Amino acid sequence: MSETDDTTASDASDAKAPCAVSILIVGYNSTGFIKRCIASIGPAISAENYQILLVDNGDGSTEALVKATFPEVQIIGSRGNIGFAGGNNLLATHAKAPFLLLLNPDMTLEPGSLDALLKGAQQHRDAAAWGGVTVDANGQPDSGNAIAMPSMLEFASVALGHSLVGSRPIEGVREDCLTDVLVGGFVMFDRAAWEEVGGLDERFFLYCEEVDLFYRLAAKDHTFWRIAEARGHHAVAHGVSFSPTRLMYRAAGQMEFVRRHWPAPTAFVAFVFMWIGALERYIAGRILGVFKPRMKNLADGYRNVALRPHWWMRGYDPKRGLLTKLKSAG
Repeated sequence: MSETDDTTASDASDAKAPCAVSILIVGYNSTGFIKRCIASIGPAISAENYQILLVDNGDGSTEALVKATFPEVQIIGSRGNIGFAGGNNLLATHAKAPFLLLLNPDMTLEPGSLDALLKGAQQHRDAAAWGGVTVDANGQPDSGNAIAMPSMLEFASVALGHSLVGSRPIEGVREDCLTDVLVGGFVMFDRAAWEEVGGLDERFFLYCEEVDLFYRLAAKDHTFWRIAEARGHHAVAHGVSFSPTRLMYRAAGQMEFVRRHWPAPTAFVAFVFMWIGALERYIAGRILGVFKPRMKNLADGYRNVALRPHWWMRGYDPKRGLLTKLKSAG
């Protein structure tokens, strides 16, 4: 297995085979998932020399559990809740391998999955990233695989009550395929390409940070492959699909992306479409929630996104964005 400790890898690692892959895990109060996640790594890879790094962005419970249960994991000291991007960038500075695997703590890998990614990297050498297929409890590809690069057409379709992206067949689940975006919680990057664009943009606190990274890599003519044999079970949003916090952060992340990469007038139109879509879901949930509990959950989830658009319309702007609003409110 890997040869790491709580601070730095032991000097003995230099005498072993080169590190095959550095696995980066950013935890946040993840004690309910982290043991299954880390335990699944061994059966997923046949290489003897790999590296697992973890940083705890939460209350310290994840770090304590991992330290007690998996002494081979290299713990990087917490710097507080620095977000998904900040956490992975921190871990990457301690990585040894030519490949960086971003792995969510709520992901459980199927046996052989990391071998499949490494094989995919050999078969598709010109790519900059290779991602796995995330599956649900029944082993079926979940909606996370349908993530796509933001477009005005998609924002408009959501405003009309129907996501075009969500309705498309998911590609790459039976055979490898090129794609614009890979699942950020189960994706392996070529380290040279990662460093070429400076890794994840830490201005994205949560959501859309991986989309931004793929956008910037694509601008450098890099390509990305989904590897069909690499599979992992994902506890999506820790089982809370209509979490108000999750939906608010997702809206802010999307707005951060369009504000950074689209002209201001186009970004504003995207905001209007997003707000209309959230308002429709809130109103529909309020009306139909009397008869259907799931619709009530929908209304509760979208309430703040629909009624407080000024909280997220500027993304994570340090002066007027979501994080500033949350700090002011509480």
